[in-house]
Amino acid sequence: MGVGTTNLGVVFIHGLFSSAKTWDPIAGLLESDEELASATVRRFGYASPKLRRFRPDRRTADYNDLADRLNAFLHYEAAGHDRLVLVAHSQGGLIVQRYLARMINSGQGQRLSKIRGVMLFACPNDGSDFMLPLRSAWWPGNPQVRALTPLNADVKDAQRTVLDQIVYARSVGPSSCPIPFWVFGGSEDKVVVRASAQGVFPRVFMLPGDHFSIIEPKTHTDPAYVALRTHLLEVQRQADPADPGTAVSSPSPSTADVTPWGDSAKAARILEVLPPYADWLKTLRNQDFFVVSGRVNRLFHEATDALRDDPLQFIDTALRDAATACSSAAANLSEAMIDLLFADRVDAQVFEDLPAREREDAWTLFLGEHERGESERRLQTLRNTFFEAYDTLVRLLNERLLAPQGTTPLPSGTSAPVTVADAPTGPNAADPPLRVGQGLPRYERELRVAYDQLRSAGIGAPASDAYLSGTTVVQHFAASEEAGPGWVLTLRRGRGIAVSESLWSALVRAGRPSADGDPLNAVGFPTARGTQPTVLGPDVQRVALEGGSWGKGWLVQGDHGWRWEPQLDLDFNQTRHATNWTSNQPAPQLRLRAVITLPWDADEELEVTPSRRRDLTAKLPFSRLAGAVTTLSARRGADLPAADWRSGPSHNAIDRISYTATIASSDGLPALTGAVMASLPGALQSSTVTCAEVAIQDTAAWAAVLPPDTPTQLTLEEMASVLLAAWETAADVVPAAAGDATAMRWAGRPTVELRVSAEGPHDQPRPNLDTLINLSEAGPTDRSSLHEMAVTITVSPMLADTERRQVIRRALVRMLQGFGYVEADEHLLT
Repeated sequence: MGVGTTNLGVVFIHGLFSSAKTWDPIAGLLESDEELASATVRRFGYASPKLRRFRPDRRTADYNDLADRLNAFLHYEAAGHDRLVLVAHSQGGLIVQRYLARMINSGQGQRLSKIRGVMLFACPNDGSDFMLPLRSAWWPGNPQVRALTPLNADVKDAQRTVLDQIVYARSVGPSSCPIPFWVFGGSEDKVVVRASAQGVFPRVFMLPGDHFSIIEPKTHTDPAYVALRTHLLEVQRQADPADPGTAVSSPSPSTADVTPWGDSAKAARILEVLPPYADWLKTLRNQDFFVVSGRVNRLFHEATDALRDDPLQFIDTALRDAATACSSAAANLSEAMIDLLFADRVDAQVFEDLPAREREDAWTLFLGEHERGESERRLQTLRNTFFEAYDTLVRLLNERLLAPQGTTPLPSGTSAPVTVADAPTGPNAADPPLRVGQGLPRYERELRVAYDQLRSAGIGAPASDAYLSGTTVVQHFAASEEAGPGWVLTLRRGRGIAVSESLWSALVRAGRPSADGDPLNAVGFPTARGTQPTVLGPDVQRVALEGGSWGKGWLVQGDHGWRWEPQLDLDFNQTRHATNWTSNQPAPQLRLRAVITLPWDADEELEVTPSRRRDLTAKLPFSRLAGAVTTLSARRGADLPAADWRSGPSHNAIDRISYTATIASSDGLPALTGAVMASLPGALQSSTVTCAEVAIQDTAAWAAVLPPDTPTQLTLEEMASVLLAAWETAADVVPAAAGDATAMRWAGRPTVELRVSAEGPHDQPRPNLDTLINLSEAGPTDRSSLHEMAVTITVSPMLADTERRQVIRRALVRMLQGFGYVEADEHLLT
């Protein structure tokens, strides 16, 4: 297939409250364009209901669902195209970015290589303030509407991945794929203003039109269609993969050099996952297979998966055969290492003999029915086969001048490289000394500059090759003096930060509970104020982290060693556990609750033992939550006795907690209720979830036990006090029934969700919150009706009392402002 006749698929993705018909005008023009006759229109549609319907069996898909659906659509319905361009409007652009980020984060970057461009029309990359209060009130539970909130954390996380590993990527690999983005805004658009349309992207082009007319061109000469046509022709005229000699046009002003799609690109992809001078490959050549470093093991399996997923169909037949042999040998060795991992006896001595840096990140392999000699001989044979195939491939790449500078061809008949370090902690005495930046030629100059700026801190000679961790350049160094600590130099966006080896090890340990097995991808990398090169030595007690998949955080040294803690963040994203334990009938008239998500990394299985349960029931009558229940009546002149705490109404088990205390009227009607609930990790959830709440079951029943004519409407100060009591009980009292929370490490981002909801019988209209809580103290509002408010706090829930009071004051003011009380400030809750 020659240049200009490629099978191009143009995939259109619509926005919020829209459908695939949105694209009728622009698709009609495209289908009548003779120069783009070979382009095929594909429309990705999804449900985005504008009306709220009571369907207990159906929910509105969120962005993760839609990203997975787009993945399936491209895999099956667009499979026949050899290149694709994704064209998205409004919310559709966020779906595309979430899809790309999920593919990159799951190591499937190679599968994105047929996508040759993304066009975003009026995409709210920084969210939209347009009619925000009305949107929040009318569609409070719609996850698609919620994600359009300005500075939504999940949206920004996806955009960071897209920017770092797609827009600015330079090669195709498991965790990167260069794809040009063309970003457009409407000059009359009030829904998505220019700044939001541009967001994190380097450049935005403004077109005439508002939020909707921007994608409704009338003729082939309308600016929106001209822009679409221009970039589609660029993609269509790019060099065909079978014609490496043809020049490739530069499709985007926002990206670096376009990666060639011939043998050079395939060579680059191989050497990205199997870099010849990588310290982990050197370690693998001499590894004792009965203890394998976790880092070496993980990187080798990632490389094997990348080779397996990429067919590596070189044009050069010799390279094709060599690459196929290398891929097969890597797969065989990888499977044998995995088989050995699942036996049942530990060889501890070999583990102890590992160098310190490898031992800190090591997996001990288990031996069972295998005989040590037989298993070792088999693994050594598979290892030698792999390295012979790999060395042959590298030699051929050098001969074809496809390998980067510094990848020296190997001598004939040699199964090991010319320079092999005994361990990644330092070079062999017989080897030439390592140089700064060795292993990553493209970053060598920048890393050398950073090294020269920071070496006065005591950084010595390089102790390993440089390597990439995501988009961050990392190289290990010895100390300049024998008694000093080793160092790790990181380079991210051109800024160098030197970290002591002990601090780096603590960072890796803190992120090791990550579900994806990549500690640094979870916790992120050290950062500091300013833009100059920085040194973080062994005496540092608290380190700011730029933020990985867990979000921004801190590495903090405490009584139980180093641990990751999240930086405070407030948002309106409802957690998946927000409405747990709310199905019991009759529903209360007013519910005030704190729901806490605790993603613990537990060394032992959590369990609610009988002794812990007895301790909990003994503490509950004296908890702040119990006090809050009685205080509400005491402040109204009623001296009501404290209620007994009884099990239920939800289930109790070794992994579940449910206790309730109820104050009733003289005729037995429940008036006020305090409740605590918890569930431990299981098949359906990976985190411990705790909840504490106070509910006004029936205002009339409560009024019956109060002095005559006493109002039952709560003040804002009472609302704040109850939520503070709920937070403290759910964070400090309830978790103790499952284990020692103070010794736990996080395996993800903990949250505290504060919720206030007016409910009542399901067959009657819900009351307005302002009839139950005096919200007039917060100032004027544009809401005609408001049934619930909530705010989610990303923070370590176990705070000191003073700090917890400060955080809850900020959070509740933010909640009031977000639900229409825009003049509310912290003076309300002093």
